[in-house]
Amino acid sequence: MINLGGLFFLIIAHFVCGRGVMQLFRVQFKPLQTFCLSVIVGIPIISFGPCVLQLMKVPLTKESITAVVWVSMAICCVPLLLHVIKNYKNFTAPKIKLPELYELPFFFVFGILLGVSVWRCYYYPPTAADMINGPELLAKYAVQDKNMISSVFHIDMQVPRYGASNIFKSPFITGLQIVYKLLVQPFGQVWLSVLVLSFITWFYTILKEKIHPLLAGVLMVMFLVIPELYAYTFLMLYDYSTMVFYFIGFYYFTRYMKEERINDLFWGAFLFGISTYIRTETLVLIMMIAPLLAFHYYKKRAPLVSSVINLGVFISFSLVLYFICMKVFVKNFVPITFDLSKQVNAHVTDLSLFFDRFTEISTKLIFTQQGDAYYGPFFYVFLFVLFVDIIWKRKFNKETVSALYGIAMLYLGMAILGHIFPSFSIENTTKRGMFKAMPLAIWYMCNSAALLWISDIITRWENGIKAPSEPKPVAAKVAEAPKAKKK
Repeated sequence: MINLGGLFFLIIAHFVCGRGVMQLFRVQFKPLQTFCLSVIVGIPIISFGPCVLQLMKVPLTKESITAVVWVSMAICCVPLLLHVIKNYKNFTAPKIKLPELYELPFFFVFGILLGVSVWRCYYYPPTAADMINGPELLAKYAVQDKNMISSVFHIDMQVPRYGASNIFKSPFITGLQIVYKLLVQPFGQVWLSVLVLSFITWFYTILKEKIHPLLAGVLMVMFLVIPELYAYTFLMLYDYSTMVFYFIGFYYFTRYMKEERINDLFWGAFLFGISTYIRTETLVLIMMIAPLLAFHYYKKRAPLVSSVINLGVFISFSLVLYFICMKVFVKNFVPITFDLSKQVNAHVTDLSLFFDRFTEISTKLIFTQQGDAYYGPFFYVFLFVLFVDIIWKRKFNKETVSALYGIAMLYLGMAILGHIFPSFSIENTTKRGMFKAMPLAIWYMCNSAALLWISDIITRWENGIKAPSEPKPVAAKVAEAPKAKKK
């Protein structure tokens, strides 16, 4: 049975915590987008709760978890309350815009796909191998022993035998599992459905701002039916959550380069930091994004001092959260030594493995029969749209350039990580790491010059507006001009 009261309490907690942090960065959005993004950001904030209790040596009980959630809400809502007190006179009720009729079939498809995902997430226990010998195992014994340093570490090394590295990963899932097991249901993982539903809703709304809803619906269906990605909407692992925060961070990073609002840069850097906290190797990808920001400053001839400071702040969020994850939580909560040096390539200067990984991502993962089973026709459609833009339209704005850069750096970054850590297999780690490219590819396509042209045609037809006629050449205008009368 599921405790609906506990679930609603946690959704409210996610919203309050996330909304307070958003207000701290002064991020403004439309009401539905604000709600969804607040819930998304509030999820990792609540995951810190059990870790804080453990550092304070407070037993992990239903009462203590509830208390730490209340305290988290009280702290995070301070900037929001100050904002409300200051601007309550300017408050206006948000306007609710009903969906268009042609959006309803897409909502029906969304409902079926996400309904099945939510049901499986609720009804079945965690089954992924990386979970049942890692975070799920730690969470189960933490709830049982009321302590994150539980009796699981006294088992005769069953954990290392199946994969010791899984217990040294981020406490993001472990913390959420403890909270949801105690307050919602024994399987925990319902938080994943909260994250997925919020992200899909937010993603669809921002697509509609760029492109006609009919095309936005098609792109969202294409995104949802990616076989491997859809499976991880109910299979609890780190990769879907990492993808969500990585993409939202990239979205704000691109907004900063276009609109020059410094709050967007810092907010995007914070979200990149959360992505690093969830999967620590994401730090490598963040470092590879920094050159794009440096090139942006160079191109606009920005002052050197402010550019260096902004770059430092951009990287520091990820570095700090990496440090907190590895040097505070993992170090204090996992009383087993793990030699990371044994996982590093002993011949790192030999670049043959890097070039092998670089080619294998295409030849063994994406453009293969197995790749079709993983990703379906998604990458082929994306490359077709890109090809059309290159050959026909030849127009690329900041959004498309940033998305292409992000996809290229992700591809290169996965090859680098595979070179440094040979245990990062193509079939598992790299396959799931490529999830981050998919929302970037969707974002590229909704800003594609070709699809925007089609969107404009649909909009004009819908509104009954004729397309502007082609301007006549100057010579034709002169020939048609009436001859001057002779005096």
